[in-house]
Amino acid sequence: MNDPTIRITQRELAEISELQREVAWRNKRLDDLKSSIKAMLLSHIPIEPGRFDAKLRKQICRNVPWKSLVIEKLGQGAADWFKKLYPPHVRFEVEVVEHAVLPLWKDKEEPIDIS
Repeated sequence: MNDPTIRITQRELAEISELQREVAWRNKRLDDLKSSIKAMLLSHIPIEPGRFDAKLRKQICRNVPWKSLVIEKLGQGAADWFKKLYPPHVRFEVEVVEHAVLPLWKDKEEPIDIS
């Protein structure tokens, strides 16, 4: 197991370090772009026609432990009443969809008869 000929090379460690920096930079750029697109989608700004589309995915979040605790201590009726008093947190995530592109030759040639 402790064979002196097998070593973790500096090249491997340097590559890991470089990839970590690149991933961090790309994740920051991704977060910035998504934040910008999210603001524009919430403002109903139209999307340029093309191969890509974006939409907001709605995520409804509630604090998980509250329900079991309220039901345990006060019953289901109190839990339903309490739920109506405090609305859930709504978050939006940007989802980018890539659509298939029609072939460039579509409607340029006559259809081929293979019969």
